[in-house]
Amino acid sequence: MDKKKKILIIGGSVGAAALVALIVVSIVLANRPSALIARGLANTIADAKRIELIDAADDVANGGSIAVSANLDKLAKDDLAVQAKVYSDAKDLRGAYEMTVTEDDDTVLQANVIFNQDKVTFRCPEVIDGIYGINFKNLEKNLPGSIFDPDEETDYSLDDDQFEYLLGLKDTIKNNKNLQRDSEAIAVKYRQLAIEKFVKYSDLGRASKTITVGDEKIPCTVISLTVDQDDLALITQDLIDYAKEDKDLEKYIYRVAADAAFEDDVDEYVDQFYDSLDDMEDEIENLGDSDIEIKIDFYITKAGRRMAQIDAGFDFNGEETEMSLVLGKNVSTSKEMSLTVEDKKYGDTYKIVYSVNENSTRMYDAEIKITELKTMSTHNSERKTSIKVEWDRKGGDFSFKYKNDYSDMVVKGTLLQKGDKYIFVLTNIRIDGETTPTVKSLELTVTIDRHDPAPNVPANFTEVTTMDKRDFKHLVEDIDDGFTELWDKYFD
Repeated sequence: MDKKKKILIIGGSVGAAALVALIVVSIVLANRPSALIARGLANTIADAKRIELIDAADDVANGGSIAVSANLDKLAKDDLAVQAKVYSDAKDLRGAYEMTVTEDDDTVLQANVIFNQDKVTFRCPEVIDGIYGINFKNLEKNLPGSIFDPDEETDYSLDDDQFEYLLGLKDTIKNNKNLQRDSEAIAVKYRQLAIEKFVKYSDLGRASKTITVGDEKIPCTVISLTVDQDDLALITQDLIDYAKEDKDLEKYIYRVAADAAFEDDVDEYVDQFYDSLDDMEDEIENLGDSDIEIKIDFYITKAGRRMAQIDAGFDFNGEETEMSLVLGKNVSTSKEMSLTVEDKKYGDTYKIVYSVNENSTRMYDAEIKITELKTMSTHNSERKTSIKVEWDRKGGDFSFKYKNDYSDMVVKGTLLQKGDKYIFVLTNIRIDGETTPTVKSLELTVTIDRHDPAPNVPANFTEVTTMDKRDFKHLVEDIDDGFTELWDKYFD
């Protein structure tokens, strides 16, 4: 064999060995307890987002609409109908609110508020002439010296904190562009960090077990974590230390505070957060004087790596509580899920069971049963609540039934899915066997559209922040008088 062939064979062998080593290391890392738990939780959360209700809600929040309409002829003086509609696009910071009131075929009122990350406008031709709005980009220029400036001491002057909040609103809104995405990233990072710290400091166990959920047997890897008061102190300290040095977290807290601090200083909100970390750190010393044991068992499916069940026990100075969350193989398709919490000292138990009889293209039939058992010195007290939903997807018949030990309620209607739209029409409400008379005449209709873009903000409008006292006073009075007149005409 010549020298070149030997080199190629040796080189190939080394490469193959490196590849095998890489595969082995990847498998080992992927099967670490912290990795198994993190992946199981992440996959389960991803499954939950595919549940029809959650998926539809996410679509509506990020580019859809909800409209509610009703016939008010039994409540108003004339044949009046009203529709309110909300558009939402959280990802692109756009939205709108619309209200239309009609008498027979004539429009009595048509008002809207439309906004994006730069502007907000209000229009209602039946009450005021023209369109009024605010350009957020011009607030820093327009507000000082305006009728809203605290230094001007007008009837419309804001207080100092409100004024400072509005001066910085342009940047606050701009920073909100990716707030939803960044919130999810922060949550994932600290969830992963907490798992790693619990695994690091806990007594660790690993086993294989097959559990039964409903009529389904699920083989699982069980990762058990047990920590005491000393372990908990170390975990908490590590998390606090990390949070205090986390610049991304600090930026995120400032962004959240900028939204919340309308009547307070942003720095005060941020200081309160870090003060709470200091308070937690002070309390760590007291953990050593406690008698604590926390045990958590994570049941991770061997197929698909989902979180099938989580059992936990908490013992704080003799106050013992046990919890069991059962999710099944995949939360988006599970026929049964449950949560049980039991106070071991007093014997009180709280249990929620969600069961699905059918979830197909033809029918959705599911029930939630809630049982609360209280153990007293002389007798046991049990309270039961049930919620049952039946929806004929083809025919549209829909019913929602709520019942507890004291009363029951049945809501009936039609629910049809047409493309991206869900259209619900309320036909009857029965409470304790008594039908609500006016429900059917209301013709209450709720339309949920998963993809319905918000209208654009008008290009031209009267800037509110540059109005003088006289014009702004007339605007406020016209709005108040206009809506009062309409109310008095049709309802008073």
